[in-house]
Amino acid sequence: MALTIQSNTSGLFTVNQLRNAQEDLASSLEKIATGSRINKAADDASGMIIADHLGNQARSIGQAIINANDAMSLSQIADGALEESTNIIQTIRTKAVQAANGSQGAESVMAIQNDIDTLLGQLDTIARNTSYNGRELLSGDFVNQSFQVGANAGETVTISIGSAESGRLGDPELGSLSDINVLTAEGAQAAVEITDAALKEVGSIRSEIGSTRNQLSSTISGLSTTRINILSAESTIRDVDLAEESINLARLKRLSQARAYAAAQTNEQSSTIMKLLQG
Repeated sequence: MALTIQSNTSGLFTVNQLRNAQEDLASSLEKIATGSRINKAADDASGMIIADHLGNQARSIGQAIINANDAMSLSQIADGALEESTNIIQTIRTKAVQAANGSQGAESVMAIQNDIDTLLGQLDTIARNTSYNGRELLSGDFVNQSFQVGANAGETVTISIGSAESGRLGDPELGSLSDINVLTAEGAQAAVEITDAALKEVGSIRSEIGSTRNQLSSTISGLSTTRINILSAESTIRDVDLAEESINLARLKRLSQARAYAAAQTNEQSSTIMKLLQG
């Protein structure tokens, strides 16, 4: 009877050793297959917590980079449209100077006014049609728009873009671009001053956009560097060393085979003892 108890105890121990070896072997195979050292909490609980935190942080920063790039694209579109607006206003100014020349006849001045009216229409078309994701950029309504450009609360950039419509650009005393009338000498002189004021306003808007673009560019660069460093830290914790794990896999295969052989031997001995007892 003592022989039977000893044999069963030995058999259970051998089976447990075999099971452990097979679990370790399966874990090693999983690590090599996934390229990850940590596939479940049992592999490295504290390491998984740290790696998951780093991964979440990297994803948040990745979204912040997308947001910042959206803001950058938006500002580039607005600035490009304002450049066209500037060219149009400069052309209007040139025509106002032309109309102010006393040698111009009434018919010529009327033709100049018609040209200016056409240019003002083009200016307003640009202001109405310049948009990003359905949002009008140059209508004067794009004010205090906040963009989340960091992984943490409060890390934002606020963008405001003034109106580029003809009725909202000009001199507060002489009138807006839409009020220009060069049919008289006084009106032509006023038109020159109005266009100068409008050019100054547009220049100020573009200057603010340029400053924002520089800020966004610096932010994107910093976020990208931070994200790379975080991903590298996560990789150091999470990723498996394939060369080292391949050596470990070979060792575990040999160990599993040895324990499988030991379990088979134990089973054979138990079977022999049982036959003797029954015999």
